[in-house]
Amino acid sequence: MKSKELKSLKEARFDLLKRVKEWIEYKREQFPKKLKILRHEIALDSAHPLEWLILQDCPKKIFWENRNQKEQFAGIGSAIDFNCESQGYEKILLEIINLLENSSKSIRIFGGTRFDSKVKSSKEWHDWGVAKFTLPMVELSIVNENITLACQIYIGNDIYKNLQDLQKILESMRVEDISIPDSPLIKLERIDLPEYKQWCEIVKKGLKNISLGKLKKIVLARSAIFSLAREYDPNEILLQLRRQAPQAFHFCFQLAQNKAFLGITPELLYRRSGKKIESEAIASTRPRGQTLEEDERLAKDLVESEKERREHLMVLERMEKLLSQVCKKTERLSYLERLQLKHVQHLQSKVQGILLPKITDLELLPAFHPTPAVSGTPEPEARNLISKLEPFDRGWYAGPVGWISFKEAEFAVGIRSGLLSGRVLRIFTGAGIVEGSLPEEEWREIEYKLQSWQYL
Repeated sequence: MKSKELKSLKEARFDLLKRVKEWIEYKREQFPKKLKILRHEIALDSAHPLEWLILQDCPKKIFWENRNQKEQFAGIGSAIDFNCESQGYEKILLEIINLLENSSKSIRIFGGTRFDSKVKSSKEWHDWGVAKFTLPMVELSIVNENITLACQIYIGNDIYKNLQDLQKILESMRVEDISIPDSPLIKLERIDLPEYKQWCEIVKKGLKNISLGKLKKIVLARSAIFSLAREYDPNEILLQLRRQAPQAFHFCFQLAQNKAFLGITPELLYRRSGKKIESEAIASTRPRGQTLEEDERLAKDLVESEKERREHLMVLERMEKLLSQVCKKTERLSYLERLQLKHVQHLQSKVQGILLPKITDLELLPAFHPTPAVSGTPEPEARNLISKLEPFDRGWYAGPVGWISFKEAEFAVGIRSGLLSGRVLRIFTGAGIVEGSLPEEEWREIEYKLQSWQYL
């Protein structure tokens, strides 16, 4: 039964505004000496974070929902940004970790990084940098059915200006509960980069490197570039994508109006809860069947395929080796399970461990990324060849996306993702190439993976 103390969005906004006005009246010495981030939160009776986010007139937004849909975070505005414009994002990770040590333990900082920081950004990725993380000024969240509206402010040199900005955001915040109608994407034109013939040649070059013993696996990607009839709200696109891919991480990082990186990735990079860490291998693909019998036949073919098992084990073995280096204890939770999504199915194996003392996200994130599921084996050679073969910049595609808090962190692999820039939507999808791969079959596999976007 709901507590009577739970408030509506309208009531919670009023309470937050009252607190912010109190903060504005503070003298500098009245702010806590140790705390670096002030957070005030109100428990709500009900809310729909993504729908709420779509209603807000704010250029900077974030949305994150984990795969079991028990955690949702929607944020507007920016209390503090962490940007890395050149190689190596470890410095801002260290800044984030140090900041979180002296802040509320419920604070989460959201962001992501490029797939390859050594590759120069193309024009469409210029504003995204090597890595970006942000703390929203206003956050609406659901965690295990507990609904919270919070405001957050960084106690820095510009605290009074930041408080005034926060006040404006809260005053203009919409609080009505309305249903967002479907807004189908009207696609005027599609360009594939690379197109089919070029793709086949690229895959053949990858296979040649494998036959020469330089690689065991390389993951090659394609970009489907759509011209849209008008400008779309990226969070409205994500709302529709969730219906196509409910069993996925759903994310959207919006830098400005109609400029966002969003996706529906099925793949966890790692989840840290205190000293416990979980990760997984997801690799190898078949489409879903049109009938139950066809679905079972395709699943059986996936599980029994020597090529698919070999591709999957390359990812799993690497994850287990990595965990053994940062953990005092590891174990498999599952092995070669079927992960059935709406349009495709994969092989999935889960692993977990207990971290060694002093291991933090500063060590974990650069160690885990990239996995063989998005790069290849051996990793340095595969990544180097990817940069030579692919005729586009991956940007944040296949990079880690997620959040960090003091006690926890969760990062997914940014696949099944798209970059929205005005009326241009670039969708990125890849396929693992190993001995026995056929270019035309890998092309079809990517088309299956694109279906969630095609049905919008």
